[in-house]
Amino acid sequence: MTEDERAGWERDGYFIRRGLVARHDCAAIVDELIGVIRADPPSAHKGAAFYGAGEYRITTETVPTARMAQAEDEVSKVFNAHALGATRAMGESEALAGPVCDLLGPEIDCFQSQFILKNPGVIGQPWHQDSYYFYFDKQPQVAAWVALSRATLENGCLWVLPGSHREPIHKHIPDRRPAANKGYLEIVDADFGGRMAVTMEAGDVLFFHSFLMHMSTDNRADERRAAMVYHYGRAGTKIKPDLPAAMVASLNAVNRWVPVRRAVV
Repeated sequence: MTEDERAGWERDGYFIRRGLVARHDCAAIVDELIGVIRADPPSAHKGAAFYGAGEYRITTETVPTARMAQAEDEVSKVFNAHALGATRAMGESEALAGPVCDLLGPEIDCFQSQFILKNPGVIGQPWHQDSYYFYFDKQPQVAAWVALSRATLENGCLWVLPGSHREPIHKHIPDRRPAANKGYLEIVDADFGGRMAVTMEAGDVLFFHSFLMHMSTDNRADERRAAMVYHYGRAGTKIKPDLPAAMVASLNAVNRWVPVRRAVV
């Protein structure tokens, strides 16, 4: 990490590396995971908002979009893609893992990934902190959010609240919007006046702290916004023992711990 990146991390809870991932590598991820979706489409799992596709777990989109020509038009996220193929190779690359090791230490795992499809007409995700969902004994975690297409104000880019990583985990309540995706939770007890839009081009990567408050807006454009987010934690991280068994099962459904870096002895 550069001095400016380190300062940004400490001050704001995030930093961006522009053009870090090659465009052809971004396209390879999109092609790979759209292939996964088409091989086991939502139409084969009628009524299911969340289903398994081999090694993967897929969340279907509950809000109808303007066009439903392909299977991927009904999908919101693909989980666990970091375990296989080109997506795993990207998650283990020095470009992504190097900065994470600078932040977390020499031994890291990728425990969750999400291939995100923000199709035209789809609503955004409300303000939240990732560590609310990551009930782990070792905090924080680090996300590497890779823009696979451009992310603009019109197609639903991320927004962040600089400095909010220094706050504790806030109470999250069910998303109050009638059209909210099942499982979306939101923070309502914070001042979001200092929020910043994170517009990106394909290949840009946003690294951010798991306590950082962030959200996304609705896609009002005619184009899809695609992204790949990798979540990294320190090797040896465990779920806190006081978590109810049902919530442990839920975490295990979308988490898959894959070693990324180990210290050289």
